[in-house]
Amino acid sequence: MPELTAHQRYATLQNLGVTLWVARKRLVGAQPSVLCDWPAPEPQVSAREKLRAEIQPQPEPKKAPEITAQEVPLAPVLESPPQQQALPLVADVWLLANGWQLVMERQANQPLTQQTLSLLQSLLTAFYPGGLGILSQHRFQWPLPGVPVEAGDEEELNLSLRAFLTGAQFRQRLSGLLVFGSRASDLLTREAALSLPEVYAAPALDDLINRSEAKQHFWQQAGENGLRARFASSPLLL
Repeated sequence: MPELTAHQRYATLQNLGVTLWVARKRLVGAQPSVLCDWPAPEPQVSAREKLRAEIQPQPEPKKAPEITAQEVPLAPVLESPPQQQALPLVADVWLLANGWQLVMERQANQPLTQQTLSLLQSLLTAFYPGGLGILSQHRFQWPLPGVPVEAGDEEELNLSLRAFLTGAQFRQRLSGLLVFGSRASDLLTREAALSLPEVYAAPALDDLINRSEAKQHFWQQAGENGLRARFASSPLLL
């Protein structure tokens, strides 16, 4: 008897009611088997269904909507403003013999002139008739060279100035601060600090030199707020 082909065996078993199953893919761990791709049987269609399919018009396939590329408007390139430099602050700091500090704000390239020194001597004589000596002289400069600082960062300036005035160079206990200049006065009087004594604000030295009314107002204010009395009653440091 000749050997049957695969299709003949499939037809014979199908007539006997036996379904021949052959794996289409080899599974992991399964025994090897013959790979077969059996053709799927076509469904039986009656003559009436065939005629109905020919008469009915076939629907046109739906077209996918055309997608047109839309131009996305480019956001305008914003030019960054030029970086502003921090406004520097330079002040001369004198430690007087009665424990007071004089903080004198000035321009970086304008040291104290002889006229300014004469004004300071007259003020100290008026505040302390017995005469006062200067124990030490220092200069505060901000920002420090080579240290980047953001423009308008007054908080860092405030902390730097307070740390300088209470540094190791001033070993004596301070009795008070007399600050000449609006910017330095505003920084030191903005909030009270435990490490600093009472702060008294004074006009800029140039205003006291050039405007006699400013000098008169400062002298009157120094009497009203107790500056003159407290300054004169501060004992000399030993």
